[in-house]
Parts: sequence; structure tokens; C-alpha cells
Amino acid sequence: MELIDRYVYEVGRHLPRKNRADIQVELQSTLVDTLEARVEGEPSQEDEVELLKEFGPPQKVAASYWPQGQYLIGPNLFPLFRMVVGIALMVFIIVQLVLLGMAMVFNQEILTFMSVLDIFSEMIGSVFTTFGIIVIVFAILQRFDVRPETDQEEWDPRELPQIEEVDTINRGGTVAEITFSLVIIAILLFLPDKIGVVISPGMEVILNPVIVSYIPLIILSILLGIALDVILLWRGRWETGTRLAKIGTNLFGIYVLYVLIAGHNAWLAQEGVGGFLSYLEALPEGAISNQESVLVIGMHAFRLAFIIALIVVSVDTIKMVYQLLKRLIGRPVTLNLPGKKA
Repeated sequence: MELIDRYVYEVGRHLPRKNRADIQVELQSTLVDTLEARVEGEPSQEDEVELLKEFGPPQKVAASYWPQGQYLIGPNLFPLFRMVVGIALMVFIIVQLVLLGMAMVFNQEILTFMSVLDIFSEMIGSVFTTFGIIVIVFAILQRFDVRPETDQEEWDPRELPQIEEVDTINRGGTVAEITFSLVIIAILLFLPDKIGVVISPGMEVILNPVIVSYIPLIILSILLGIALDVILLWRGRWETGTRLAKIGTNLFGIYVLYVLIAGHNAWLAQEGVGGFLSYLEALPEGAISNQESVLVIGMHAFRLAFIIALIVVSVDTIKMVYQLLKRLIGRPVTLNLPGKKA
């Protein structure tokens, strides 16, 4: 009875968390008992479709289980409210992270802890402001009993979304990530004189002064990631708390990457070096083999690697924020608005 399972699951996504499990068990039992009473033998998919059409769309069934009373935002508007909040907050967070990432890459000044704290406090304040405006708008709609048109076309149970798998982790990938992180820490602690640009022949290493200066900060960022990976291995799956922790460690990692990028910018500026391509074009023939030129090229390469890493971590953070919002707010409903075709 796959359709019934999917139906009960979808109804549950629109129910209050407090009574969700009990209501789902009750609804599942009612549907199965009704179907078995109607059909002799193994019921077909068409039998399930006919029964579910009689019960109605999951949103409508879920609304009937909400307690009666005065609502700031009632069950009829709540699915639309969740959709709007999810879209608005997702767009806001993406835009803010992109702007923050661009500032980190192009700003020559190194952010202090307090300046980073100020940035994120302003972002949090803006999130609450956005959420408050949406709540006020929907409270007004609720006050005037505005009801969205959601059922203009016949509902088809075959279009029910599949049941999502539990947010399990990739244990092999997590163990590999921990191992790689420990190797990086070992290099930073025991082989700091090997962190830099290698010059051949002789394999002489010129230290990268920026990385060496920020070794404690880099190690702290890596240790936070290892601690989270250990917790994930213990829990076996992603949860709200671990997602929030991942977002936090990623944001700290973004800060560390920014510090490294800004440090390389400052070093290159101190050496009077412009852009990478313009520097190569200005080099006289044969100069690329001397130590100074190799070090400058190596510092440019390190800077580019950190910029790429910052972009990757930022994208991973956006993905994690989306998954967290999706888990907290729930799946958006599809609305057929008046005057528009579905």
C-alpha cells in the first residue's frame, strides 16, 4: 500500500509536531481498515487512488486535525505561509552570504572577531524583521478570512511525493574526512617548515608567511570540523542540532579563509605585486626561474586555492541552510493561483 504510506507521510508534514505521530498512526489504521473492508484480496493501486480521492488532498485532511480556536495564522493559510517564509528567508540568506563572500574576497582589510559578530548580528536582525513582516501580512489575511485557491483541479493521489529517506550520513566519507583533517593538523604542527613554495632543483621550500602566522586559527577550524564529524558518526544521521553546528563551523571556516585571503592580498600588496596575469606579463624573459618570482607565483596560487575553498564552503553552507529550513518549515505546497495555469 505504497500510496497510502505516501499519503499519510504527506499529511504528517502539515501537522503540528506535538500530535503528528499519533495522528499518522490513526489515519494509517483508518485508511487500511477501510480499504480492506471494501476489497477482497490484495487491493490494487486504483483501489487506493479511489479511497484517497474520497479523503481529499493531504493539506485539507491535515487542516481538519488542527485544534479549533482563534489563530494568528490558521490552518488554511499556514501551508502558503510556510512556502512564503521558506522562499523569502532562503533568498535573503543566499544574497547575504554572496555579498559577505564578495566582501571577504575583495576587501583588503582583515575582519576582527567583533566586526564579524556585528555583521552576523545585523543579518539575524534582518531575518527576524523579514519574518515579522510576513507574519503581519498573513495575520491581516487571516483576520479578513482570506482563503487561497488550492483545489481548482482534481487532486490525483498518484502525484504524491515519495517518502524522503532518513538523513543518514556517509560513514565512509566522514571517516575519510576525519583522516584527511588529522593529516593536515599533523603537517601544521610537526612540519610547519614544509608549508610554502617548493623550488627545484634541490626541493628547497620557501615558507608561506601568511599560513604560518595563522596556524592556530587554522587548527581550531579543523578541530571544530573533526568534533562535528565524530558526533555525526555517533548519531548516525543529520539532525537539527548537527545542521546548526555544521552551519556554525562553516561560517567560522569562511572567516578563517577570508583572513588567509586578506593576508595574501596584504603580502602581495606589500611586495608591490598586482594581478597574477599582469605580473606574469611584466616579468622579463628568464626571470620566472628566480626565487622571488617563484614565491610570488606561489603566493598567488595559494590565494586562488583559498578563494576556491571559500566558494565551496559558502555553497555547502547555503545547501545546509536550505536543508535546515526545509526540515523546520516543511515542504512547500503547490498553489494554482487564479488566472494562471498550473
